[in-house]
Amino acid sequence: MRASSFYDCFCSLVCLTLYLEQLQVSTSEAEALLKSRESLNQTQNSLTSSWTYNPSTSNAINSSGNPEANASACNSAWSGVSCNKTGSVSNISLSDFGLQGTLHEFFFSSFPNLEYLDLSFNKLFDIIPPQISSLTKLVYLDLNNNQFSERIPPEIGLLRNLIIGNLKSLMELGLYNNQLTGSIPTSLGDLPNLTSLYLHHNNLSGNIPPNFGSFRKITVLYLFGNQLSGSIPPEIGYLKSLKDLNCVTNNFSGSIPTSFGNLTNLEWLYLGVNNLSGAIPTEIGKLKSILGIDFSQNQLNGSIPTSFGDLTNLTILYLRDNQLSGSIPQEMEKLKKLAILHLDTNQFSGYLPQYIGQGGSFTNFSASDNHLIGPIPKSLKNSTKLFGVRLDGNQLSSNLSEDFGVYPNLRFLDLSNNNLYGEISSNWGQCPQLTTLLIARNNLTGSIPPEIGNATQMHELDLSSNGLVGRIPEEIGRMTSLVKLKLDGNQLSGSILREFGSLANLEYLDLSRNTLNESIPSILGDLLELH
Repeated sequence: MRASSFYDCFCSLVCLTLYLEQLQVSTSEAEALLKSRESLNQTQNSLTSSWTYNPSTSNAINSSGNPEANASACNSAWSGVSCNKTGSVSNISLSDFGLQGTLHEFFFSSFPNLEYLDLSFNKLFDIIPPQISSLTKLVYLDLNNNQFSERIPPEIGLLRNLIIGNLKSLMELGLYNNQLTGSIPTSLGDLPNLTSLYLHHNNLSGNIPPNFGSFRKITVLYLFGNQLSGSIPPEIGYLKSLKDLNCVTNNFSGSIPTSFGNLTNLEWLYLGVNNLSGAIPTEIGKLKSILGIDFSQNQLNGSIPTSFGDLTNLTILYLRDNQLSGSIPQEMEKLKKLAILHLDTNQFSGYLPQYIGQGGSFTNFSASDNHLIGPIPKSLKNSTKLFGVRLDGNQLSSNLSEDFGVYPNLRFLDLSNNNLYGEISSNWGQCPQLTTLLIARNNLTGSIPPEIGNATQMHELDLSSNGLVGRIPEEIGRMTSLVKLKLDGNQLSGSILREFGSLANLEYLDLSRNTLNESIPSILGDLLELH
């Protein structure tokens, strides 16, 4: 036999051997998928109808000579299953297939070439089996929105190839929206290629493993909605690629690490609803890429660092419900992109910066329940995108007649419990979306403008405990969405309007402590919701 003929024969033998081996893999994979399916109840029938397999023909080469044609697991008709070029299962995507049951009978070891596993948005429960670590080639794992419970198996840390990604190659590990308990395995810190880790909305407890600081590529870390405790490890400040950190609604204590100032790519820093204490680090002012900060509902004290004025890309700042004090820095006027600012329920004193939120993006401003004095910021008059404003519970004093303009999107305004003076502006009638207007317990004078009747979406109007005079305008009868109307504690005169009879949704009406001179109209008895 010539050398070339021997070589051709040898190559053919090798190819046949490899093919037969691969065919055996495909056959065992098909059988494993069918056995796994049998352990799961379905609310849909897609797997039952599409996963069919005939072992009597799977071991024969078909007439086309294509080995994949007989490897049933790689048949394109199998819903949620796809294969690599060699005919081995590489992708199982069964998201939102109505699967119910456990993964105890899932034959992980039967899929040596599986790279992508997505079982999200089903009703799978009980533990995540440790045998998942046998998927040594896995690069994507998504188990979110199920009912898995107990601990995260530390064996997940053995999946060293896990560079988990979606169809845009965004790397992620999703275990969120389950019922997982116990501590976060330190072995997760051994996944050096991880770029996104979603563990939120579980019942995880214990500390954040310090070795999470080794996630050099991570961009998203979601731990919110758990029962994690202890201090936030300063090693998190080593995550130079981090863009989104959310630890809201846990039991973290201690101070905010000063090392967070190193996170120069960070865009979202959410640490609200914890037990954090101490001062806000001035180093936070180094986060030049930051878009949103939430430190609300903690026990932070001290003042707002003046370095916050350097956060020129900041759009959202939540500092409400802390023990912060001192004045609000004038430097915050430089935040031209600021849209939402919540400073309420602290111990701030002094004046509000007069040009805060002047960039034209301001939509929501709350500084209620502090010790603020002086005028309402001038910038609010031209902030036409305003949606909600709460400045109640302070000692602000300025002429309300001049402080506000016309706002097409404004829905909520509360200026109660201040020392505001002047008259009620007719501009409020030109705010078509306004549902709540509360200016009680101030020093307002003059009459109620009839134009206020144009605010037909109003649900609650409270002008009580001021010095308003004159008659109640009959135009209030056009405010048919009113549920609560409080005009008590003024010096209003005249009669109680029969037009009130058109306020069919009215549940609460208080006109007491005025000088109204006629009896209550009988038509008010027809207001069935009034109590």
